[in-house]
Amino acid sequence: MSGPITASAHAMELEYDKVVEQMRTRELQLAQARRGQQAARLERIAAQRREAERQTGRLERLRALAQTLAQQRPDLAVKMSSSPAAPGANDDAAWTTYLRELDAAVRELETLLAKAGNASAEQMRAMQAATVAAPTIDEVLSAYALQRQLSPGLDSAQAEQFRQTAARVLNRLELAPGAVMSAALEALARSIVLAPSLQRAEALASELRLAVQRESDAQEARQREVEEARGILDQLAEDAPAPLLRALEQVAAGAEHMDEALRLSAQQVLNTAAADRAEREQQAAAYVLEQSLRDLGYEVEDIEATLFADGGTVHFRRPGWQNYFVRMRVNPRERTANFNVVRASGDEQTAERARLDALAEDRWCAEFPRLMQTLAARGLTLDVTRRLEAGAVPVQIVDGASLPQVHAETDDARPRRAPLARRTP
Repeated sequence: MSGPITASAHAMELEYDKVVEQMRTRELQLAQARRGQQAARLERIAAQRREAERQTGRLERLRALAQTLAQQRPDLAVKMSSSPAAPGANDDAAWTTYLRELDAAVRELETLLAKAGNASAEQMRAMQAATVAAPTIDEVLSAYALQRQLSPGLDSAQAEQFRQTAARVLNRLELAPGAVMSAALEALARSIVLAPSLQRAEALASELRLAVQRESDAQEARQREVEEARGILDQLAEDAPAPLLRALEQVAAGAEHMDEALRLSAQQVLNTAAADRAEREQQAAAYVLEQSLRDLGYEVEDIEATLFADGGTVHFRRPGWQNYFVRMRVNPRERTANFNVVRASGDEQTAERARLDALAEDRWCAEFPRLMQTLAARGLTLDVTRRLEAGAVPVQIVDGASLPQVHAETDDARPRRAPLARRTP
């Protein structure tokens, strides 16, 4: 019997349902506090990924504009450094550094373009459109339409037509507030707006339609994974393995996918936690049963904490019952508990013994309802599915070695709540 379970049951006057309620309330309170901290972490992860997507798109649009301007005016050529590499690990510090590097790369390119000097109004508008931090689909396409107008060798009169071609397809894409197009979709949209001919733009539009459908399907799958991961996180205990929690948080934030290995690991931890919870509740039930029997004046052998988990037998009696006992047999697989009066073998079968057997059964039948009521009042309800009246079957005669040892002193002198000594195996 674990100390906390015993202490809780005793402090709450042995009410099993109150003990279980207290355990579950404590778990709920811890879970709620953990959810608050977890929600903050999930939002931070999601915000980091959104910012990385926005800044990456911003940097690529600036680079595309710089390349276009350099083709038109060699004097505006700028040296562009390579893009920062995304972190390989899901580490807050690494992602913070990565975002800082992205921001620095964007600002450096903006400064270089601004210093190129004497930009036209169209060039300034294109630069402003390219540097929008969280552009809508229309803003992205407008930036590329302006870029087309500045591109040598492309028909600038077709800029709006090609922009509308890409817009028709992308309008089927549903973006969450603050979200941006994926890099793959934006690259296709850019290719359409900057296409050398209408035929090429239409061919790319067909490819974009398929990409948009795949993106929509992926978004739905990702949302299912997010909800699944959040549901698992809600169920996990505070002491769940930290690597598992961090991996699930990445999925719940939409930053990673849920794979079968992660799903299996989570289920194993949940199964273990459920078994531990059931064990604690069974320990509380065993303790409440033992103390309730003693409160009602029965002598009872110590009850194993695993009684309701592993099964077994319990013997109890009142002072003055001589060698009669009540045996309680628990079968956890069938979820049954059977009570019957037993006595040790060795007594001669006489009319007097038959009378005493009948008296013992009458006595137990009269006391049985009170035990059930006491246990029920303490939250430990045993459903009676079958009850035999006294005398329906003979008192079971058992080997005395299977019963607890009886104290040498007389029944009347035995302390009321003293436990029976355990039978020596």
